[in-house]
Amino acid sequence: MVNKIIVPFDDQEGGVYELNVDLDRLSKGEMLNAIIGIGRTKEQSTFVSKINKAKKPEEIAPFPGREVRENQINYGKGFDYVYGTKPVSDQEDKNPFASALKKIKPSEGESETLSWFKSEVVEAKNVNELHKVIDKVLASGGRLNACNDGEWSFAEYVILGTHFHKFDKADRKKLIRKLMLNGAEFHDTLLENKLIGEIYNELQPEVQPQIDERLEELEKAGESAVQEGELIDIEIDNTTSYIEFSGDSKVEVAKILRELGSNILKIGNDAVEVKSEKGGIRNYTDMSDGRSIILEFPTSVGKLNIILYHDVEKYDQVQVRVENKEMWAELQKIGEEVGKNCLFGGVKLKEAVERGSFTRCGIWSEKHAIKEISNDEVLSSWVNRVCGGSKETFREL
Repeated sequence: MVNKIIVPFDDQEGGVYELNVDLDRLSKGEMLNAIIGIGRTKEQSTFVSKINKAKKPEEIAPFPGREVRENQINYGKGFDYVYGTKPVSDQEDKNPFASALKKIKPSEGESETLSWFKSEVVEAKNVNELHKVIDKVLASGGRLNACNDGEWSFAEYVILGTHFHKFDKADRKKLIRKLMLNGAEFHDTLLENKLIGEIYNELQPEVQPQIDERLEELEKAGESAVQEGELIDIEIDNTTSYIEFSGDSKVEVAKILRELGSNILKIGNDAVEVKSEKGGIRNYTDMSDGRSIILEFPTSVGKLNIILYHDVEKYDQVQVRVENKEMWAELQKIGEEVGKNCLFGGVKLKEAVERGSFTRCGIWSEKHAIKEISNDEVLSSWVNRVCGGSKETFREL
């Protein structure tokens, strides 16, 4: 006898549904295969068996059958009601093989944006609409692999969507190719599906060389920027790059930021987010929690150190302090602009210094949605890093 429970849930229109869950499979971590039936409560005999109703071998586990589709999904919660949440045992923060960039949880703002895009995946009426959703995510710079614990990433959500909307292999392949070319990764549970795994394996020989070429270009840029220390790791996810250096590194940041997008620069246990913007502007938007860095700027009267550190009472603020106030006063007197190509939370250095802080607006900016990772900076505040153009340098305090 199957050890099972029935889990009720409702949709936004008042409809009530029930999931028939196999507890034995659930206890083994088989989240997707544990759902053995789904239907409306007022239709007691309409549970759909994935085992009995499955017709094509390529559509068997980990996906439920086509019959769960019509009128049996809660659009407020999306595919999680049908496909379950990501297996706990393989969540990124518990997986030693997960990428460092993927371990950085999305901020509250990023989570909300990705949720909207996920809802569009659910509502897509055809493959062209789904292509448009992906294009919007790519244009927005959203991370394809970012997700909180128990959630599917946007890229994984698209995979579930191709199954839910019953697209044919050719259409699925075009969608998956587009994701993979922009750094998308997929959970093993999804790749265990025969059709998805087959498409993924067919695309790898085509896609991987193109990804490798992007990584090699970024690696060359990173190595050319290193004045001291060494480059350790490079990762990409859409327009976001993650570049890690050894703790004793000194790096010229401007040499790394060649493309528009977000860059997570890590040195030792500290990290900073720098957004590369039009006109060669480097916008320092965020830094990993509990860190202090020194940004060193060359000037006509010597090197000026700017200290950045978190405000323990105002989590959303990064404090900005000039180490040598006499030098700063002299520079202001002669009208010399320091950090000409740099912004701090979108404002000029002079304004940030006068305010005493700038508002965090990056990847770690909302505390409750963030999990801090060990990060280091390539700027001058964490072990001597340099930022290019104006040659800002960072070192660790």
